[in-house]
Amino acid sequence: MPIVDEFINQYAKKIEYYREAGRVFAQICEIYMEQMGIRAIVTSRAKKVDRLRDKLEKRCQSKNYTSFEEIEDDIADLVGVRIAIYFPGDLNKVQKFIETFFLIKESRVFPGYEPIEETTGQTYKKRFSGYWATHCRVYLREKDLTEDTRKYANTLFEIQIASALMHAWAEVEHDLVYKPYSGDLSYEEYQILDELNGLVLAGEIALQRLQKAMKNRVSQTGKEFHDHYEVAMFLHNNLGSLTEDTPSEIVLGRVDLMFQCIKSTAFQKPEKLKELLVYVDTEDRERSVVEQLMDRIQILNPEIYEGYRTIKQSEELKYQLETLKINRESGNRQGEANTLANIGYIYSSKEKYDEALQYFTMALQINVDIGGRQGEANQLLNLGSTYRLLGDMAKALEYCNQALKLHTKIYYKQGQANTLSMMGNIYADGGSYEEAARYYQDALKIYRMTNYKIGEMLQLNHLGVLCLKQKDGTQAMLYFNQTLELCKDYEYKQGEADALYQLGNLMHSQGTSEEAVTYYEKALAVQEESGNQKSKINILVGLGEAYHRLERSDKAFDCFQEALTISRSIEAKNREAEIMEQIKLLQSVGI
Repeated sequence: MPIVDEFINQYAKKIEYYREAGRVFAQICEIYMEQMGIRAIVTSRAKKVDRLRDKLEKRCQSKNYTSFEEIEDDIADLVGVRIAIYFPGDLNKVQKFIETFFLIKESRVFPGYEPIEETTGQTYKKRFSGYWATHCRVYLREKDLTEDTRKYANTLFEIQIASALMHAWAEVEHDLVYKPYSGDLSYEEYQILDELNGLVLAGEIALQRLQKAMKNRVSQTGKEFHDHYEVAMFLHNNLGSLTEDTPSEIVLGRVDLMFQCIKSTAFQKPEKLKELLVYVDTEDRERSVVEQLMDRIQILNPEIYEGYRTIKQSEELKYQLETLKINRESGNRQGEANTLANIGYIYSSKEKYDEALQYFTMALQINVDIGGRQGEANQLLNLGSTYRLLGDMAKALEYCNQALKLHTKIYYKQGQANTLSMMGNIYADGGSYEEAARYYQDALKIYRMTNYKIGEMLQLNHLGVLCLKQKDGTQAMLYFNQTLELCKDYEYKQGEADALYQLGNLMHSQGTSEEAVTYYEKALAVQEESGNQKSKINILVGLGEAYHRLERSDKAFDCFQEALTISRSIEAKNREAEIMEQIKLLQSVGI
C-alpha cells in the first residue's frame, strides 16, 4: 500500500503541527466554556502514528485510496478535541457555541453502533443504547484567524461532545471493542460493558436531576449568586432552556466578567437581576445577553459599567502575561515570541506605543535567535506600523522595507500584501496619494490571488479613502460600495461598519448632511455588533459633526459626549483632546 506508507510518512513529519493545532483549538473551546459558565473538561490529541497506520491499512482494502485527498476526506479526526460536559443538559449550549464560532463541515449524532459479533459467531445484542454524543467536524472561521492561528485555516478538527461519564465509558469500550489490542472479548465481557453503559445512562439522568435542583436553588429570592456558573444557570433558567429538546440556545456572552462587576452590588441577587431581563431580546444573535444586560446597568449604575469595561480590557493582558510565563518556563521560544507580539498589540491598542515597541522588539530578537524568518518579518512589520502611529514615517518605512524584503525572500504572499498595505498607509499619511495607491493596488492583487477576502475588502476601502481625499467622489463611492457588498457577503461586520462610515464621510464632504447622518447611523448599528471601540469613536464624531452642521446641537452634543466617555475608558488620549474641542465649541454657542 504505497499511498498509505507515503501518507503515514508525511503525517509523522507533521505530527507536532497537529498536536499544537489541537492544543490551540482546545484552548479556544476551554476559554469560551469557562466564560459562558459551562462546566466542562476539554482535552485534545493528534492521532497516534501506529494507530493511524492500522486504521488506514484496514480501510484501504475497501476504500482503495488513490490520493492523499481521499485519505484526508475519509480520516477526518487527525486532530481531535473532546468536550466532556459535567451536565448532559448543557449539550445544546455547546452545540450553539460551535455553530457560532466555527464552520461546520458535518455533524453526527450517536447512538449509532450496530450489535457486535464475536469471533465464535455468537452475537451479543445490547440492552442499552450505547454511546450518546455529538461529533462535529469543523474549521476555524477565516474572519476569526489571528497571526498565530492563520496557519490552521485549512485544518479540519473533530469535536466530540458528551458527558464526562459517557466519555469515560466510551474510552474503555473503544479500546477494548473497536481497537482490541488486548485480544477479542468474551460474551461475558460484552455483557459487563453493556451493564456499565446502563449505569452511565442512569448517571446522566441523575445529573440532569441535579442540574434541575441547582437551577431551582439559584433562582430563590434573597440568596446571592456564588459564582458565574450560577449566574449562567439563572439566565438560562429564565431566558432559555436546559433541555436537549430545544432547537437553539440563547447567546450568553462573558458571564464571568459580568459576575465580577455585579459582586457586592444589588444585582448579585436573583430578584434584582431578574428585573433587567425584560430588556433582553433573546432572538438577538449578534449581541449577547450579557452585553444587553450591561447596557441596561450602564443607565442605572454607570460606575458598574465602567468597571466592566476596565476588566474586559485588562483580562486579555492578564491572560497574555500568564501565557508568557508558561512559555518561558517550558522553554517554548516560538510561543514566547508570539505572546510578546500579542502583548505588543494590546499596548498599541491602548496607544501606549513605547511599551508596544519594547515587546515587538523582544519578539523580533527571539525570532532572529531561533531562525523564525516569518516571525522576524512579522515583527519588522509591527515595528513599522508602530513607528507610523508615533509619526516617525522614516523609521516606519525603514522597517516596512525590511519586512517586505524578508517576506518576499521566504515567499510568504500574505506577509507581502500586509506590508504593501501598511506602506500604502504611510505614504497616504504623508500626502503621497499616487504612491499610496500603487502600494494598495499591489496588495489588492496579492489578496485576490490568495483569495484572502478581508484583505481585499480593506484595500478597496483604502483606495476609496484616497479618492475621497483627492475629491474624486464618484470613484470613492464605487470603491466603498464594492467594499460594502463584499463585507455583507462574507459577514465581515467591522469592514461593513468601516465602509458605511466612509460613505457617511463622503456625503458629509459633499454637503449632504442628512444622507451623511443616515450612513453614520447605519455604521453605528453595525459597529455595535463588532465591538471595536476606537471605530465607534470615529463614527460618533462624524455623526456629531453632521448633526452640528444640521444645527441639531443637542444630538451633536450627545454623540460627542458618548465618544468622550469611550475614549477615556480605552485611554485614547489623542481622540479625547479632539472631542473636548468639539464639546467646547458647542458649549460656546449655548449648549
